[in-house]
Amino acid sequence: MSVSVVIPTTGRPSLAAAIASVLVQGVAVHEVIVVADTADEITVPSDPRVILLRSGPRAGGNAARMKGITEATGTIIGLLDDDDVWHPDKLEKQLAAAGDAVNETHWLSASYVTRSSGVIWPERPIGDNEDLADYLFHKTALRGGQGALHTSTLLFPRALALETPFDTSLPFHQDTAWLLRLRREVPGLRVFQVASSLVSLFDDGPASVSKSITADGSLKWMHSHLTGVTPRTRGDFIMTVPYFFALRKKDYRAALRCLVEAFLYGPPSLYGALAAITLPIKLRQAKNL
Repeated sequence: MSVSVVIPTTGRPSLAAAIASVLVQGVAVHEVIVVADTADEITVPSDPRVILLRSGPRAGGNAARMKGITEATGTIIGLLDDDDVWHPDKLEKQLAAAGDAVNETHWLSASYVTRSSGVIWPERPIGDNEDLADYLFHKTALRGGQGALHTSTLLFPRALALETPFDTSLPFHQDTAWLLRLRREVPGLRVFQVASSLVSLFDDGPASVSKSITADGSLKWMHSHLTGVTPRTRGDFIMTVPYFFALRKKDYRAALRCLVEAFLYGPPSLYGALAAITLPIKLRQAKNL
């Protein structure tokens, strides 16, 4: 068993801290593959384990990830965004959680994260035999109530990503689309989630989400990728993702379309509907902070 870590980057200054957090892991990594999705100069440490590759430029996060995964020589892949950092015991704890499955192909591991606000997220791990889409999108509480498998926590066999690769054509919702594809195409996929924070995020929240995402684009993505799920889960997704993008851009026509589609293709759960009602207030409060 050997771990290759893939870090897509556009050259943000936080890249140095991300790489450093991998090199000090209690379980030594086999290699750190930094994939630059830019033509700009990228500086990496002079450590023989650190390899610099290039994709694009502007090919997108999934193209950079797949470039790194394809070129990797380790048997297990760890993903890390260039504005996040791993805690020193991340690999040790996630590999221990996976146990003997590390020698198999159809599994992935994740952990909780600490958001830039200091909040540890998600609020609960995925349940035994819980549907992955339900865990990610079904609202079970007014505040929060949805799960998460953050990209920077993901650990999985390289063979899994070669067998079921990331879609390099997607401009957004990229990692979520991959998780949903695994849900559809990999029966018996085992998910091991460590219920403690092993990653710190330093640029998360509404301001960090790509400004290129529109409500209509997110709705179109839903129709293509969020298939075979319960109406409730589909409705909750619309109320918490496309509807958010519509309100953030003050595109009230798109917001109305989201409301219509949420009940046409849903309906959402009670908490999903309540979240939509309170979202404008939350956005106004966030803007005033």
